[in-house]
Amino acid sequence: MTAWRTLVTFTLVASACAEGTDERTVLRVMAWAGPDERAIEQRILDRFSEARPGIEIEFESISANYRERLLTSIVAGTPPDVALLDNGSFGAAPFIARDLLVNVAAYLDRVGVDTSAYYSEVLDIFRRPAGLYAFPKDFNPIVVYLNVGLFERASVPLPDWDWTWQDFERIAVRLTRDTDGDGRNESWGTLVRRNFYLWQPWVWAAGGDVLGPEGRQATGYLNSPETETAIRFLTDLVTEHRVVPSVDVRRQSTGLERNFFLTGRIGMIWSGHWWLPRIRRYIEEGRVRVAVLPLPRYDGRDPVTVIYAAGWAVPHNTRHKKLAVELAAHLSSAQSQRERAEYGLAIPSIRAVHDSIAAADPYGLEQAFLQATRHGRMSWGSTVEEWAHVEVQLPDIFDRVIFEDEPIHRVTTDIAERIDRILAARGTR
Repeated sequence: MTAWRTLVTFTLVASACAEGTDERTVLRVMAWAGPDERAIEQRILDRFSEARPGIEIEFESISANYRERLLTSIVAGTPPDVALLDNGSFGAAPFIARDLLVNVAAYLDRVGVDTSAYYSEVLDIFRRPAGLYAFPKDFNPIVVYLNVGLFERASVPLPDWDWTWQDFERIAVRLTRDTDGDGRNESWGTLVRRNFYLWQPWVWAAGGDVLGPEGRQATGYLNSPETETAIRFLTDLVTEHRVVPSVDVRRQSTGLERNFFLTGRIGMIWSGHWWLPRIRRYIEEGRVRVAVLPLPRYDGRDPVTVIYAAGWAVPHNTRHKKLAVELAAHLSSAQSQRERAEYGLAIPSIRAVHDSIAAADPYGLEQAFLQATRHGRMSWGSTVEEWAHVEVQLPDIFDRVIFEDEPIHRVTTDIAERIDRILAARGTR
């Protein structure tokens, strides 16, 4: 979901002593971050070093094979002292399941962390009955961005927060227009992406899912009528209603997607808070007007979205456990979250920080994120150890239905059986 960059290492050095000795103590932090994020994290780490003379912090921003490299370093006995994990591609679940992370719940009083300050929906991603295995950093619910100018040009009123799938489809059709009569559309209603992390909440909204309650079986769930209702609704936007641009655009990166939205050629995009830094300059310069809404609800059901979160964890075999937990808590502190919130890549996991950001938002966009969060659910990556191997199978559903015109039930059944084999094979290891 973030554009990972190449390996970057920078060192922040303070002087004097640490932990009562004259020797410097080196703490290593592993995460993923682009240039802007790295600059923010450097300032945050600087503050930790300045308050604890003699601490040297090495920050590693990893671009590829993050999870594998972290796991290898822990198994080899050379782990970072603090590592960023999430409930998606870089999921904490495998590390928690293998007892590879420190239970930071035992240190809460020592580091002054009040867990009630966090969004419970985010805290639960890293919490288990036995304890807490990361301090939440920030999170992203999936929402819908609307290009207000395109709505106005098409004389389509903006929907309210209680909108439905039928509203979404109707609006998408009206926004798809051939304005100059040349037989080709100049604007489209929406964009349908094959990435599962974006269409997961649509499945939940229809009452479906991709796995059973225990997270061990896809058959009967991925190919259920409820799940297939969501898949049919989204793929019909492409094949039947034709409210999306060309195939090439649908399969392109977010750069082209963003350009089409900003120039008023696509009216509705569903994405996360990470989209705001990419379009904020255009909003501030008055080049585009944007509204944000929670995802539409299905029929009489409550709205739902998925929450993707990141948290600072401490590998169990770090040589500096107490200092590492202090550093992880510092990285998750209210002050650190306020500094990151200025960039806006994600929502602060501390509710009070997000409330203050929302209150100061001149465009009123944060209120929609607050509303969406109230109906947020953690992704399967929060609890299923093999999730990364499962998730990569799911985009094939959209490819086969949209581009090969295969029947939905045949495709979902095939993919479900494939996932069952993956879960069974990995579960016996």
